[in-house]
Amino acid sequence: MQCASVDHPGGSSCRHCRKDSRVMSQAFKLILSLILLSLSTLSPKYLLSQPLSSNHPSPSQHPLHSRGRFCIRGSVRCGKSRSFRQSPTNLRRLRGGEGFGIGVGIDNSGAAFGMEKLVEILNNCMNPDLGIRTKSESELSVLADKNYGMFAHNLVLIMLSPTAPITVKQQAGLYLKNTVSAKEIPRLEQLQERWLSVPPSQRQEVKDGLLRVLEDKDLPVQKVAAQVIAKIFGAEIKVGGWPEIVSRLSTLVSTHQSTRIPVTTTALTALGYVCEEMNEDEAPQDDINQALTAIIANMNHNSADITLAAVNALRNAIHLTARNFEVEAERDMIMKMLCEAASSQEPRVRVVGFESLALIAEKFYGKLGPYMEAIYSLTVSALTKDIDQVQVVAIEFWSTLAEVEDDIIFENQHIHLGLTSGPRTEPCMHYIRAVAPHLVGTLFGCLMRQDDIDEDSWNAAKAGATCLELMARVVGDPMIDYMMPTVENHIQQSSWRSREAAAMALGSILDGPSKEKLGVSISSRVVDIMIPLVTDTNELVRDTAAWLLSRLAQHVPHVYQGDAQNAAIQGVVRCLDDTPKVATKGLSAVWHLAHHSVKDYTNSEGPLNAYLGELIRKLHAVAERSTSTPSHSQRQGRDGSEANMASIAYETIMELVKAARPSQQAIVEETLQHSINRVKQTLAEANGGDEGKELRFLLQSQLTGVIEACLSVASGDLSVRVSSDVMQILLSILHSSNTAAHQDCLRTAGLLAQELGQSFSEYMGVLWPYLAISLSDTASASNYITAVLATSDMTRALEGNILPYCDQILTSLLNGLSSPTVESRAKPPTLSAIGDIALAISGNFVRYAPAVMSVLQQATEFDMPIGDVECAKLRNELWEGILTAYSGVIMGLRDASPAEFSDSIKVHTGTMVGFIRKVSDGFASVSGTKGIEPLEGVVRAALALVGDIAGGCGPEIAVGLQLPFVQNLIEGASACPEYSQKTRDTASFARQAVYGVPLQI
Repeated sequence: MQCASVDHPGGSSCRHCRKDSRVMSQAFKLILSLILLSLSTLSPKYLLSQPLSSNHPSPSQHPLHSRGRFCIRGSVRCGKSRSFRQSPTNLRRLRGGEGFGIGVGIDNSGAAFGMEKLVEILNNCMNPDLGIRTKSESELSVLADKNYGMFAHNLVLIMLSPTAPITVKQQAGLYLKNTVSAKEIPRLEQLQERWLSVPPSQRQEVKDGLLRVLEDKDLPVQKVAAQVIAKIFGAEIKVGGWPEIVSRLSTLVSTHQSTRIPVTTTALTALGYVCEEMNEDEAPQDDINQALTAIIANMNHNSADITLAAVNALRNAIHLTARNFEVEAERDMIMKMLCEAASSQEPRVRVVGFESLALIAEKFYGKLGPYMEAIYSLTVSALTKDIDQVQVVAIEFWSTLAEVEDDIIFENQHIHLGLTSGPRTEPCMHYIRAVAPHLVGTLFGCLMRQDDIDEDSWNAAKAGATCLELMARVVGDPMIDYMMPTVENHIQQSSWRSREAAAMALGSILDGPSKEKLGVSISSRVVDIMIPLVTDTNELVRDTAAWLLSRLAQHVPHVYQGDAQNAAIQGVVRCLDDTPKVATKGLSAVWHLAHHSVKDYTNSEGPLNAYLGELIRKLHAVAERSTSTPSHSQRQGRDGSEANMASIAYETIMELVKAARPSQQAIVEETLQHSINRVKQTLAEANGGDEGKELRFLLQSQLTGVIEACLSVASGDLSVRVSSDVMQILLSILHSSNTAAHQDCLRTAGLLAQELGQSFSEYMGVLWPYLAISLSDTASASNYITAVLATSDMTRALEGNILPYCDQILTSLLNGLSSPTVESRAKPPTLSAIGDIALAISGNFVRYAPAVMSVLQQATEFDMPIGDVECAKLRNELWEGILTAYSGVIMGLRDASPAEFSDSIKVHTGTMVGFIRKVSDGFASVSGTKGIEPLEGVVRAALALVGDIAGGCGPEIAVGLQLPFVQNLIEGASACPEYSQKTRDTASFARQAVYGVPLQI
């Protein structure tokens, strides 16, 4: 209800508003009492079980009309990102017209324009000639900057003009919207401040004009006006402006319900957009109540357009309904209306109805219980009978529910284990586990409705596969039992749709069940049945079969062994000869098998070793067919999948090389030499100009990675023999503008230094300028960390020969530790590098000791809050870096004079022992209990420092270390069954140094 007072101050201070509010409140209470009386004998289940007909309560009869306090209390859950599908949030934002903005230009003319001239400029903004468009956009920008208030006013006048073309009126509205709205937060705030700087009277004229545009005869202009109204409200709400907007829009809705359907439709749309701009914790409850009342009153209108607009508006307002969901009658009404929308005769309404139910599942999971039976029936009916667009959003409900339950289970497990602080989240009701046996068959039916024309569109088949994957994570082992009979029944069917759906279903459920269950249920027989699919006549079947091979290699690698091994490997190889899309998935299968061999077959041959040479040569051929420098005409027809295929091919070669055994050095050398020659070729091609420059740079980066992988497993004198060629290549790339490959070059140089030892000195002089640049690049964490790690490698290799570079190195490292702009993850490797330098230059480190020990002391005093696993991981890395640095300094300064050692080390023993106690206390407090304990590497580093202090500082200090917490640390580490022999040996070393006797293990 809009206040009619000319001196209306807004808000609760207006006596006219208070009077109107009292009258409305009395009517609300009377209506609520009648409704509650009629609903008192009906359960929620009964309400939803009734036929979803048009005989619904009138607008004034439902509970929302009687309340003035609807808001969200508490925080809104943040689910996982959905990369494969459209989330409810993303679906909510798909509105026509958004994004068709006018570019912002600069024009220094400052000329004044009349209305006719403004219409002409707006029309020219749609001119196909780029020059005309750019000039017109610049002129609009000048007008906006000169007098924004008058400019906005004139744009609204054009929107109201009965003679201006519709396209120009639309353009005026879109430009006005983009003067108050932007995606980037700083830009948005700047635009909103400019709007608020306009005098209130002038802003009010613009707002009143936009409300009149909603009654325009041209629907496209009305729709644009609805968007502009919401964006202006988004700016006004910051200062409590436009308090009457909800009342005025609600009045428009009710005034034109039966006379002018387009006006009602657009007013509801604007109301929904306005609700979307509201903050659930700050919006006035009377406004929320009035908006919800107007929306719900039209959700079963005789006009499908009005019903659709109302359901859309409610979807945009769901975040404001938290308090409603705490009241059973109101919750029942909202859910009943949404269920009616999901079963509407109008497909567009059904789509939005299911979208809204998915949002409810995400935001009000704990309130779903009484309505699950009705929702299940609605979704199953949609999945078996409805059109694809409706099926997609019906599946979205179950996908969202599975994500929510997966989050709850994950969070509660971490709280139970002490890995996450904070109160336990709401309990998991396990709806997905209950529905899985019944829903998987229905979802499989959706998988069989593939789109073999537009494979990139999001359809029911893809949505169904994603839903199965999410359900498998929640259900676990039983999912295999529910799905396998259907898979085995369809995978050999004559219909390509059956074969493809079976392969897709099996691949979708592998991430969730335990390894034990997969090992029993997925046998080599499955591979035998599936291998023929890689040569299927249908490309979509071959593509899915290749994807399934990759999923099996990732989750069930044992199927590639035994009798099926050769057939499985050959099936993967056949995929590599297919189209780029299929070949890429075949490459993924090889990568996973190679990674499995590296991880699980350290002392024996994995399933790929017998095929290693054949596979590497094949992958080189795959990469070459995608990265050979193309002619101009070839580049025009090349799609992105080929370049992607080449990248994956080289990454897979790297993983295969790492899986090589000592007996396969000939294959490693062949791969290394091939890569060196190929890089030389790209460097020679660079002399021809910029032709294919981007492709060459990409190749150089990828091939450098292959060279690094080969050097990491090289044995004998292979590294020495190729060192000159490798360094020539690395220096050439570092000297070029191919900055993307510089990190690869530094990593490879560090690895080569480790292989060459002090012989690497001959290259250090020419390499140092490039290394120094990256060490000083603290703005880029990845560049800086790569340089630090390379410096550590070279320091350990060169030992004392690193001394000429130490002034600059330590200056850069200490700057990195003390700089607040350097990312935290860069600190641990920096600390370790300092320890490496101290060990390398021994007594010469004295000159750096005061500055280093001061920084280390500050690091020990830093208390990092542990709120989750990532924070705990970072803390452990930081602790290990500090301990390692201390040990390196102690060991390095053993060659210094006694006075220098005492000044550099002994005065800091209290700090070091105190830090060891912090580690010991953390270990003791969680050892055998729940919590985040220091990683084994931290404990081992602490034990090493105990031994170094005791051994390096003399008997007096050693006796002083005979403390309970030191003894607990030594004994606890030696008794921990999960710790390695290396850690136990370090514990024995510490005990020998402190107590004079080794630990009996």
